[in-house]
Amino acid sequence: MSSRGTVVLVAVVAVFIAFMTAYSVYQAQLVASVAERPIAAQTLQPYAPVNVTINVQGADQQIQSVYSHTIGSIVMVSCITETTTVTFFGPQQSYEEVIGSGFFVNYSGNLYVVTNYHVVNGAVSVAVTLMNGSSYPASIVGTDPYSDLAVLHVNATLNVQPLQLANSNNLRIGETVMAVGSPYGLAGSLTVGEVSQLGRSIQESTVTGYPIADLIQTSAPINPGNSGGPLLDLNGDVVGVNTAIIAESQGIGFAIPSNIVARELPYLVKYGSYNLHPWLGVEIVGLDYFATQALHLPVSYGVEIVSVVKGGPAAKAGLIGANSSVEYYGMQIPSGGDVIIAINGTPVTNTDALTSYMEANVLPGQTIVLTIVRNGQIMNVPVVVGARPPPSDPQYYSTV
Repeated sequence: MSSRGTVVLVAVVAVFIAFMTAYSVYQAQLVASVAERPIAAQTLQPYAPVNVTINVQGADQQIQSVYSHTIGSIVMVSCITETTTVTFFGPQQSYEEVIGSGFFVNYSGNLYVVTNYHVVNGAVSVAVTLMNGSSYPASIVGTDPYSDLAVLHVNATLNVQPLQLANSNNLRIGETVMAVGSPYGLAGSLTVGEVSQLGRSIQESTVTGYPIADLIQTSAPINPGNSGGPLLDLNGDVVGVNTAIIAESQGIGFAIPSNIVARELPYLVKYGSYNLHPWLGVEIVGLDYFATQALHLPVSYGVEIVSVVKGGPAAKAGLIGANSSVEYYGMQIPSGGDVIIAINGTPVTNTDALTSYMEANVLPGQTIVLTIVRNGQIMNVPVVVGARPPPSDPQYYSTV
């Protein structure tokens, strides 16, 4: 190494040593100054994570208590149904046993059993079996195919405690619920789940072609034979009547809200039917984002009127159905129809929102205000709501 290089190296080493010495002095002074400063006691406390304790044993005891206090009010409903088939040799009758569930309620001091319409539809003989094994004949007092409800009267004097109907408007998503019934004839079976969603609508082919609206969706397992049984809250009160599942699904069941039962029970007992379901007289289709883009709508939701029943409430109000279609990435989207985006100021985001709002809040003869989009313009249209046509007329099955 040259003498010049040696000088440079020595200079660098000298600078480095000086820097480290100065830094050591600075660190010592910094530590000393920090040590002299008082530190608030709370800053010395370590981070305390939030401990969430779930009392599983307590929840189990609550469920067990509800079951033991309500099981005596729940029955298995057995029916013999008759089907007539027209053959070359004339009408032929066939018979089948149907198993469902039900529960006792009180109305005007008398005991009645609530169950599903599709359990007793076509029944020529009905019996109920209590959980103690005793069976009694029953008669059908009233039915409503549109809500899939039926009321029975047991032809015997019974010492049974009726169940109480809760206010289903107080239900919250995530709330624990219990389904009790006789799936596959296994009387007294209990399943537990949560309220998965509210305000659902389904089209149950075993009842009518009309959608059943404003239903509770639950994860409590429901199987054939559970139909008509109660959906209970943790107080042991009825929040719904188990009615249907989606075929081949897991944890997707539906129940009729108890408020619908409470509203219809007086009519079913007194008149044998309930004829106050609201009806617009339109066929509708829900619009997703892609459909609203294809139709160049100013909103990204709503339901489009596909067709209007001649002489129906919507037709009298001047509402318009689709008259053409547009293609959007290979999809055919109906176009030209009024798009409903709100009812009485409440947003209509899909078909469930429209049918559930009407079922829960509207009666025939009342005037509602529909907010629609027509030709790109938003406007309000008053509509005098009608009553849904009888289920014996299938031409209206696809309308609401």
